[in-house]
Amino acid sequence: MTTTKRISLLTFNFSLLLLLFSCTGKVQEFAAADGSIKATHNERTGEWHIMGPDGQEVVPEYDSMRVTEVSADGHPMTVVYYSGAVQHWLQYYSSMRPRSQGDVIGGMREGRWVFYHPAGNIQAEATYIGGREEGAYRVYRENGVPYYIGQYHDGERTGVWEVYDEQGQLVATQQY
Repeated sequence: MTTTKRISLLTFNFSLLLLLFSCTGKVQEFAAADGSIKATHNERTGEWHIMGPDGQEVVPEYDSMRVTEVSADGHPMTVVYYSGAVQHWLQYYSSMRPRSQGDVIGGMREGRWVFYHPAGNIQAEATYIGGREEGAYRVYRENGVPYYIGQYHDGERTGVWEVYDEQGQLVATQQY
């Protein structure tokens, strides 16, 4: 399975996590509603491990992972996987649905990023180079219909941008 597919699967499964522990123990455990994935966290060391149903680490190609943000009720809100200089960020709403995912290198977004509406469908797709938007940029309405589509070059809008109504009909264009 490719890293992208594995991360997509992880994002889907991790969004289904349920809190299964009380705060009295030193090891916290989370599991997907269908039992397909499990996460354990050791409070003493701050280590997290995500295991598939076979008991193996889900993303063994990463050096480590860290939960950098936790909700008031203890759910992971931002999870970062480290592989050398690359950090893969997974961010969640308090409902545990995905909020965004993508890579960070040197403190800047790099490569493809996907942002999600609270209901779980895609809100925006963008590519970053050195922290700046580059290439196709797409934003979708909550019903999945495109809202606007355009191109970026070096963080600036360029070319023709298209705006769509709620039914997906082109209603306006803007030249940059």
